[in-house]
Amino acid sequence: NAEYGVVDEFIAKVDQDFHLVMILEMLDESLVLLKRLMCWDLKQLIYVKLSMNNEYKSSVDEDIQQKILEWNAIDLRLYNHFKAKLETLVAAQDESFHAEVSALKALNTAFWKECYTNALPVFNGNKIGFILSEDHKNNATCKLLATDDVTQTHIIGMKQFKALIPPSDVLMVRNHMQNLKKRNPAMLEWNDVKDVLQPAKEDPDTVNEF
Repeated sequence: NAEYGVVDEFIAKVDQDFHLVMILEMLDESLVLLKRLMCWDLKQLIYVKLSMNNEYKSSVDEDIQQKILEWNAIDLRLYNHFKAKLETLVAAQDESFHAEVSALKALNTAFWKECYTNALPVFNGNKIGFILSEDHKNNATCKLLATDDVTQTHIIGMKQFKALIPPSDVLMVRNHMQNLKKRNPAMLEWNDVKDVLQPAKEDPDTVNEF
Protein backbone atom coordinates (compact mmCIF):
# COMPACT_ATOMS: atom_id res chain seq x y z
CA ASN A 1 0.00 0.00 0.00
CA ALA A 2 1.63 3.23 -1.21
CA GLU A 3 -0.11 5.14 1.58
CA TYR A 4 2.05 3.35 4.13
CA GLY A 5 5.30 3.32 2.14
CA VAL A 6 7.20 5.60 4.54
CA VAL A 7 5.73 3.80 7.54
CA ASP A 8 6.80 0.41 6.22
CA GLU A 9 10.30 1.75 5.58
CA PHE A 10 10.43 2.90 9.21
CA ILE A 11 9.18 -0.48 10.45
CA ALA A 12 11.81 -2.25 8.35
CA LYS A 13 14.50 0.01 9.86
CA VAL A 14 13.34 -0.74 13.41
CA ASP A 15 13.22 -4.45 12.54
CA GLN A 16 16.79 -4.26 11.31
CA ASP A 17 18.10 -2.28 14.31
CA PHE A 18 16.59 -4.39 17.10
CA HIS A 19 17.20 -8.08 17.71
CA LEU A 20 13.99 -8.35 19.73
CA VAL A 21 10.87 -6.21 20.13
CA MET A 22 8.87 -7.25 23.18
CA ILE A 23 5.07 -7.25 23.37
CA LEU A 24 3.32 -6.67 26.69
CA GLU A 25 0.61 -9.29 26.08
CA MET A 26 3.39 -11.84 25.63
CA LEU A 27 5.65 -10.51 28.38
CA ASP A 28 6.83 -13.84 29.80
CA GLU A 29 7.66 -15.20 26.35
CA SER A 30 9.41 -11.93 25.47
CA LEU A 31 11.46 -12.03 28.66
CA VAL A 32 12.62 -15.59 28.10
CA LEU A 33 13.68 -14.70 24.55
CA LEU A 34 15.59 -11.73 25.98
CA LYS A 35 17.16 -13.98 28.60
CA ARG A 36 18.47 -16.28 25.88
CA LEU A 37 19.89 -13.37 23.90
CA MET A 38 21.59 -11.88 26.96
CA CYS A 39 22.63 -15.17 28.62
CA TRP A 40 20.82 -14.19 31.82
CA ASP A 41 19.59 -16.35 34.68
CA LEU A 42 15.86 -16.94 35.02
CA LYS A 43 15.86 -15.29 38.47
CA GLN A 44 16.96 -12.03 36.85
CA LEU A 45 13.58 -11.85 35.08
CA ILE A 46 11.37 -11.74 38.19
CA TYR A 47 8.94 -8.83 38.05
CA VAL A 48 5.99 -7.46 40.01
CA LYS A 49 2.87 -6.24 38.23
CA LEU A 50 2.29 -2.65 39.35
CA SER A 51 -0.48 -1.67 36.95
CA MET A 52 -3.45 -3.29 35.31
CA ASN A 53 -5.60 -2.70 32.24
CA ASN A 54 -8.58 -0.52 33.02
CA GLU A 55 -12.13 -1.15 31.91
CA TYR A 56 -12.40 1.75 29.47
CA LYS A 57 -12.55 -0.48 26.40
CA SER A 58 -15.72 -2.26 27.49
CA SER A 59 -17.50 1.08 27.95
CA VAL A 60 -16.55 2.49 24.54
CA ASP A 61 -18.94 1.97 21.62
CA GLU A 62 -17.69 -0.19 18.76
CA ASP A 63 -17.84 2.67 16.27
CA ILE A 64 -15.68 4.80 18.58
CA GLN A 65 -13.24 1.90 18.98
CA GLN A 66 -13.00 1.67 15.20
CA LYS A 67 -12.32 5.40 14.90
CA ILE A 68 -9.58 5.12 17.53
CA LEU A 69 -7.95 2.34 15.49
CA GLU A 70 -8.17 4.50 12.37
CA TRP A 71 -6.68 7.52 14.12
CA ASN A 72 -3.82 5.34 15.37
CA ALA A 73 -3.37 3.39 12.15
CA ILE A 74 0.40 3.90 12.03
CA ASP A 75 0.90 2.71 15.62
CA LEU A 76 -1.38 -0.23 14.92
CA ARG A 77 0.63 -1.17 11.83
CA LEU A 78 3.85 -1.09 13.86
CA TYR A 79 2.27 -3.16 16.64
CA ASN A 80 0.75 -5.74 14.29
CA HIS A 81 4.07 -6.25 12.51
CA PHE A 82 6.08 -6.97 15.64
CA LYS A 83 3.31 -8.95 17.34
CA ALA A 84 3.10 -11.25 14.31
CA LYS A 85 6.88 -11.55 14.24
CA LEU A 86 7.02 -12.39 17.94
CA GLU A 87 4.24 -14.99 17.62
CA THR A 88 6.14 -16.63 14.75
CA LEU A 89 9.36 -16.59 16.77
CA VAL A 90 7.69 -18.12 19.82
CA ALA A 91 5.98 -20.79 17.72
CA ALA A 92 9.38 -21.84 16.35
CA GLN A 93 10.90 -22.42 19.81
CA ASP A 94 11.55 -25.88 21.23
CA GLU A 95 10.08 -27.46 24.35
CA SER A 96 12.85 -26.12 26.56
CA PHE A 97 11.72 -22.57 25.77
CA HIS A 98 8.13 -23.24 26.79
CA ALA A 99 9.39 -25.00 29.92
CA GLU A 100 11.33 -21.85 30.80
CA VAL A 101 8.23 -19.69 30.27
CA SER A 102 6.29 -21.94 32.65
CA ALA A 103 9.18 -21.84 35.13
CA LEU A 104 9.26 -18.03 35.02
CA LYS A 105 5.53 -17.82 35.73
CA ALA A 106 5.94 -20.22 38.66
CA LEU A 107 8.95 -18.28 39.94
CA ASN A 108 7.02 -15.00 39.82
CA THR A 109 4.04 -16.51 41.61
CA ALA A 110 6.30 -17.90 44.34
CA PHE A 111 8.06 -14.55 44.70
CA TRP A 112 4.79 -12.62 45.03
CA LYS A 113 3.47 -15.05 47.65
CA GLU A 114 6.74 -14.87 49.60
CA CYS A 115 7.07 -11.07 49.58
CA TYR A 116 3.52 -9.75 49.80
CA THR A 117 0.42 -10.61 51.76
CA ASN A 118 -2.09 -9.08 49.36
CA ALA A 119 -2.68 -6.43 46.70
CA LEU A 120 -4.44 -3.17 47.57
CA PRO A 121 -7.23 -1.44 45.61
CA VAL A 122 -6.32 0.17 42.31
CA PHE A 123 -5.35 3.86 42.50
CA ASN A 124 -4.48 6.62 39.99
CA GLY A 125 -6.52 4.83 37.33
CA ASN A 126 -4.55 1.60 36.99
CA LYS A 127 -1.85 1.41 39.69
CA ILE A 128 -1.60 -1.47 42.17
CA GLY A 129 -0.19 -1.38 45.69
CA PHE A 130 1.01 -4.23 47.92
CA ILE A 131 1.58 -5.00 51.58
CA LEU A 132 4.86 -6.65 52.55
CA SER A 133 4.70 -9.91 54.46
CA GLU A 134 5.91 -9.71 58.04
CA ASP A 135 8.93 -11.92 57.26
CA HIS A 136 10.08 -9.62 54.45
CA LYS A 137 9.15 -6.15 55.65
CA ASN A 138 12.81 -5.11 55.41
CA ASN A 139 13.69 -7.09 52.30
CA ALA A 140 15.32 -4.72 49.81
CA THR A 141 14.44 -6.86 46.77
CA CYS A 142 10.76 -7.12 47.72
CA LYS A 143 10.63 -3.36 48.19
CA LEU A 144 12.52 -2.53 45.01
CA LEU A 145 10.35 -4.68 42.75
CA ALA A 146 7.22 -3.14 44.27
CA THR A 147 8.50 0.35 43.41
CA ASP A 148 7.15 1.99 40.27
CA ASP A 149 9.35 2.91 37.33
CA VAL A 150 8.96 6.68 37.80
CA THR A 151 10.27 6.51 41.36
CA GLN A 152 13.13 4.22 40.35
CA THR A 153 14.05 6.62 37.54
CA HIS A 154 14.16 9.51 40.05
CA ILE A 155 16.38 7.52 42.39
CA ILE A 156 18.80 6.36 39.70
CA GLY A 157 19.07 9.81 38.12
CA MET A 158 19.64 11.57 41.40
CA LYS A 159 22.15 8.97 42.50
CA GLN A 160 24.14 9.60 39.32
CA PHE A 161 24.02 13.39 39.56
CA LYS A 162 23.68 13.93 43.30
CA ALA A 163 26.57 16.41 43.40
CA LEU A 164 24.62 18.68 41.05
CA ILE A 165 21.01 18.37 42.19
CA PRO A 166 19.38 21.28 44.04
CA PRO A 167 17.70 20.65 47.42
CA SER A 168 14.31 21.32 45.80
CA ASP A 169 14.71 18.19 43.65
CA VAL A 170 15.52 16.10 46.71
CA LEU A 171 12.39 17.48 48.38
CA MET A 172 10.34 16.67 45.28
CA VAL A 173 11.49 13.03 45.29
CA ARG A 174 10.85 12.72 49.02
CA ASN A 175 7.30 14.07 48.72
CA HIS A 176 6.64 11.88 45.66
CA MET A 177 7.75 8.75 47.53
CA GLN A 178 5.91 9.60 50.73
CA ASN A 179 2.65 10.20 48.86
CA LEU A 180 2.90 6.96 46.86
CA LYS A 181 3.87 5.02 49.99
CA LYS A 182 0.39 5.68 51.39
CA ARG A 183 -1.16 3.74 48.48
CA ASN A 184 1.63 1.19 48.01
CA PRO A 185 3.18 0.34 51.41
CA ALA A 186 5.49 -2.31 49.92
CA MET A 187 7.54 0.12 47.81
CA LEU A 188 10.88 1.64 48.83
CA GLU A 189 10.52 4.32 51.47
CA TRP A 190 12.39 7.57 51.85
CA ASN A 191 14.59 6.20 54.64
CA ASP A 192 15.78 3.44 52.28
CA VAL A 193 17.30 5.91 49.84
CA LYS A 194 17.70 9.32 51.49
CA ASP A 195 21.43 8.91 52.21
CA VAL A 196 22.08 8.02 48.59
CA LEU A 197 20.11 11.01 47.32
CA GLN A 198 21.75 13.59 49.54
CA PRO A 199 24.44 15.59 47.69
CA ALA A 200 27.92 14.40 48.54
CA LYS A 201 29.66 16.73 51.05
CA GLU A 202 33.26 15.54 51.03
CA ASP A 203 33.86 13.79 47.75
CA PRO A 204 31.35 14.63 44.97
CA ASP A 205 32.80 11.87 42.78
CA THR A 206 32.03 9.16 45.30
CA VAL A 207 28.90 7.15 44.56
CA ASN A 208 27.47 5.40 47.61
CA GLU A 209 25.80 2.07 47.18
CA PHE A 210 22.30 1.32 48.43
